[in-house]
Amino acid sequence: MNTWVVGSGGLLGSALARQLDDIFAAAPVPWNEPERAAALLNQEAERFADHVDGSPWSVIWAAGAATTSSSGVQTRTELESLRGLLTGIRKHLPAGKGHFFLTSSAGGVYAGSANPPFDRDTPVQPLSAYGELKLAQETLASNMLADFAAVTIGRVSNLYGPGQDLGKLQGLISRLALASVTRQPINIFVPLDTIRDYIYVDDAGRAILKLLQSSASSDPLRIEVVASGSPTTVGQLIQTMNLLTKKRVPVALGSHPSAQSQASDLRMVPSVAVDSRTPLPVGMKDVHLDILARLQHHSVSA
Repeated sequence: MNTWVVGSGGLLGSALARQLDDIFAAAPVPWNEPERAAALLNQEAERFADHVDGSPWSVIWAAGAATTSSSGVQTRTELESLRGLLTGIRKHLPAGKGHFFLTSSAGGVYAGSANPPFDRDTPVQPLSAYGELKLAQETLASNMLADFAAVTIGRVSNLYGPGQDLGKLQGLISRLALASVTRQPINIFVPLDTIRDYIYVDDAGRAILKLLQSSASSDPLRIEVVASGSPTTVGQLIQTMNLLTKKRVPVALGSHPSAQSQASDLRMVPSVAVDSRTPLPVGMKDVHLDILARLQHHSVSA
């Protein structure tokens, strides 16, 4: 299957690209220039349609720089980027059987939901501009493409792994590793008993590809949860990093406006089992080694 991963330079996108054999070599998207980005996505959609030439295809949206602390202006810009892509796909619809996969955020859309653990049937209740963005993207993708191709919404839990962007206010495991190496305290804005579902990026990639391969032609729109199914508290993460590095991570408890939109319990029920799931300590060790390597090459700033 010919696959276009939009956002292939990011954490999840690069993991997907590593696991795909037939991947469309799209031009880099200038995300910081929204109008140019929309024009390029439209242009690449036409080139992708020519590339697949009537064979089965899939497009995976794995792009996005917004976080729970993003403003409404930032999230609106990101929504318009997706609209530009979807418009291009509709305008230059490939002839073969197609599948569009949108990576959404389980934590964003379920932040205010009741009665965890959450699954694909749980009513959504976003609490932030970020969560509203993810829900708006889900609606946009289903409205614009479900009549033309299979659409799967993949609500991904807390993603982690080597190479995470430390310029964004997210990625607790990467930041714990960074604090352990640099000895500069990490600010924790939520209680230590806050529960999350952490999934290693390569495991998430395998789950997404499994969902793509199992798509049913009779079901043009599906909503799925991509998660590990193993709840972990923030306190357990800190303890695990302490054991792995044989150092006590310097932690400072503080506050941040984004904490108001953080749920205390985000346990998840994955829609599909991940084969050979990466144990959390193993994945955290990979992240720690990655931070060490990046610091040695002066590519990480605290």
